[in-house]
Amino acid sequence: MTTLIVIFISLSLMGSALWILPPKKERERMSLRMQARKLGLNVQLTSIDLPDKWDKSKNRQKTVAYALYRLKPLKTFTDVVWLLPYEVWKYHLVTTGWWSNETLNLSAEDQQILEEYGDCLTAIQITSDSVTFYWSERGNEEGLAAFSRLVLSLAEVRLSRL
Repeated sequence: MTTLIVIFISLSLMGSALWILPPKKERERMSLRMQARKLGLNVQLTSIDLPDKWDKSKNRQKTVAYALYRLKPLKTFTDVVWLLPYEVWKYHLVTTGWWSNETLNLSAEDQQILEEYGDCLTAIQITSDSVTFYWSERGNEEGLAAFSRLVLSLAEVRLSRL
């Protein structure tokens, strides 16, 4: 009887400890966020206002932002450039399935990354102090590395245009 009580108490303690552990999906997200920190990206939970097809109203979405901040903000850059995975009136086609509110010349590698991993992304924003991509964290570490290369490239493309 004593062994049965000891086994029951041990199982209940292990069950409590396992209940506290995060699920597999949360552990994968934490792993992605730690990998992003190693790549020099800042991670933030946020909400963004995205334009609808006719650019008349804004749709608020809660999402995760992975940002690369510049050491010095660009003083000559005052606009906010959006890259969106859906068509918006008066936006320019950047590559298959991606539109921007400003004309951008992307490299072939950048276009390939957008086409290959674009279904995971919600939007990309380029400002004077950062380049940020918003996504659902459905990808893996390979996709995150590709997004990191894309963000670095977009920061350089923007610098070269000024």
